[in-house]
Formats: sequence, C-alpha cells, structure tokens
Amino acid sequence: MRYKINPTVAYTRKMKTKVFLRWFFYSLSLIILYSIMSCGAFGLWQPYLIFALAIGVSMRETEFTSSIFGIFCGFMLDISMDTLFGFFAVCIMPCCFVASLLSHNLIKVNFLNHLIFTGVTALLSFSLYYLFNFVIWHTEGREIVITAILLPSFIATVITAPLMFYLTRFIASKFGLEHNEDLDDAVEEAVDKADEERRSKKILNLKKNKYIKELDKEKRRNKTDN
Repeated sequence: MRYKINPTVAYTRKMKTKVFLRWFFYSLSLIILYSIMSCGAFGLWQPYLIFALAIGVSMRETEFTSSIFGIFCGFMLDISMDTLFGFFAVCIMPCCFVASLLSHNLIKVNFLNHLIFTGVTALLSFSLYYLFNFVIWHTEGREIVITAILLPSFIATVITAPLMFYLTRFIASKFGLEHNEDLDDAVEEAVDKADEERRSKKILNLKKNKYIKELDKEKRRNKTDN
C-alpha cells in the first residue's frame, strides 16, 4: 500500500484562521460533551459521545493531530468516569491513529465506517475498563456492572454516534482546507514560484554556457594570433 503524504503548503492568513476555528469548535464540542456527561442527565443510559467525537475528528484530520486530540478526549473520559488518569487516553489514542490512517489511505469517510469505528473504540475501552477495574480485583457483583451500566452506555453511545458524525462533518466542511479555494491558490502560487526558480536557473545556466563558449573562442583566437 502506498500511503499518502500531505504536501507542505505555505498557508495564507485566511487558511490559518480556518484551521484555528476548526480546532476551536472541536475543542468546544469536547468541553460541552464532557459537561453533559458530568451532569449524568441520562442516568444509566448515558451516551459517551466523546468516543464518537474523537473518531469523527480522526477520520478528517492527520494521524498526529488525531492522536493528540484522542489523548485529550481520553483525559476527559478519565475525569468523568473517575478512573485512573490516562487510562482512557491510552485506549482511545491508538484507535484515533488507526482511524485517521485508514480513512486517508484505505476506507471512505462515511456514516457506516464512523459507526463501526465508534463501536469498536467504545467496546475496546469499556472491556479494558471492566477488566482492570472489576475482573482483576474479583469485585463482587461485577456482572451487574455489565448489564446495568456498561451495556446500556455502549448501546446509547452507538445509537447517538451519528450526531457526532454530522457535527464533525459540518465543522470540517465549514472550516476545512479540502477543496478550498485558498488552498488551491496557495498550491498554484507554490507551483508558479517553483517554475520561476527553474526558469531562472535555466537562464543562468544558458548565460554561463554562453560565457564559457565565448572564452573558448577568445582563447582559440589568441592561439592563432600567436
């Protein structure tokens, strides 16, 4: 498989503003979701939409930025679920990296793939949470945790995941750089600059060769005169 490499482009001021606003709204969405989770308004059927948000962002951003955002999403889950700080960050970060890598090279960014990645990420995170917090310590009544807490939360997370898919799609389309006129202009400007540099080098080489030929002719004349 040949992986795509994002070209380095000189961003204009308008493009930088769009990048800032895009990540601002991603972060604002994360804070709002954390606040909703902390309130516990949905009871046992609490949807953990941070999983869906992390995957939605990862499918539209680069691998590095997706991993960093996944870490912060994990930190928010650690605080809201009152677990070891960094536990969910370790769970979500690899999922975000894989989602971003596959979305840019192998699969399409669509509703179904987002739903699958969200379900897998939530299932993996909840399974590890149950393993390290209940199974290893032989906690009594740990079966109730699955049926009364984790399973309803997992179902609610998967059902409400489309909200985050359409939210991240709206933010990315509104403040994204893909198929953006500013990006096209910047690319054209970079290409024109490279072409101009090639022309100037070519002209310089022609002048240099012409000068060398004139020197050779002058040397030959001096030899014939002598």
